[in-house]
Amino acid sequence: MSAGAIADYLESDHRRLDGLLAETVDALAAGSMAQAARAFAQFQEGIERHIGLEEQLLLPHFDEATGPSGPAQAMREEHGRILNGVCNIALRLHSNDRARCFEELDSLARLLSTHNLKEERVLYPVAERILASLGQRDDILARMQEMVLNEAE
Repeated sequence: MSAGAIADYLESDHRRLDGLLAETVDALAAGSMAQAARAFAQFQEGIERHIGLEEQLLLPHFDEATGPSGPAQAMREEHGRILNGVCNIALRLHSNDRARCFEELDSLARLLSTHNLKEERVLYPVAERILASLGQRDDILARMQEMVLNEAE
């Protein structure tokens, strides 16, 4: 496995999720609430899994290395804001509130853009180094892949 295997895996998932969010916006712009809801449901499932992987498998090791009130706590707080935004959008889609959906989607996209940048430039590289120094990098990557496979079944 390459030195950036965990980062590559999670960054690839960011791109996949970005695509689902864009698909939601495009469907909404085309007036297809049903298609927007389907794309967003896939996004919601994916972002919840992605955040779960980070919080269960990466952030505890980060806490050990940097302390519980360090950068991992900031990431958890942002994860909470992301998940709150996701719930708001799901409700807006369910109620066919197209105008508010656009506003909420724009807000979520901006939040994700800055959040993902922090993860990709800081969190993932540091987590890779921490896990490599503990001899756990390959195990954590395998567990991430296993969790995704188990959820797909």
